[in-house]
Amino acid sequence: MSMKKKYLVALLAFVLVVLGVVLFVFFSNQSKIEESPTDKDGHITTYTTESAVIKENDAIVLIKSYSAEELSLSEEDYSGCQFMVRKSGNKINGDYYIQVIATYPTETTENGETYYKFDTKGEYYIRYDGKEILKKNLEDDTYDKLEVKELPETTTKGADAHS
Repeated sequence: MSMKKKYLVALLAFVLVVLGVVLFVFFSNQSKIEESPTDKDGHITTYTTESAVIKENDAIVLIKSYSAEELSLSEEDYSGCQFMVRKSGNKINGDYYIQVIATYPTETTENGETYYKFDTKGEYYIRYDGKEILKKNLEDDTYDKLEVKELPETTTKGADAHS
């Protein structure tokens, strides 16, 4: 491969990494602003994920271990979506969960400025102890339970310590 092609490949890889980081940071901040619960005085409440057995990339690995059908996604959405994890936890029916979404980030330009919007195709919640996984029905905001699969190898030791 010529040096020119090597530089082009390296530049393309760098641009993709930067775009991924920008999208992840934007999504994390957007979620906290739009979905964070508030206390009686209107202060934002965030739920720490320190006690969660599964978090960050392991949560994505676990959700992606399910088929498109199990996740209620089309094959096209399953293969084309990006899976992202919310940094703070969610409280559902008294339990705490890690949220993973399947989304298409879309870029729109207005007046020369670039904006990113997210077309969410699926939302999934892993209880902090890893023993329950919920799939959110986006039409009526109800939850269905998914059969819990084996934890990713990197979290197995943590699961034993938190049982």
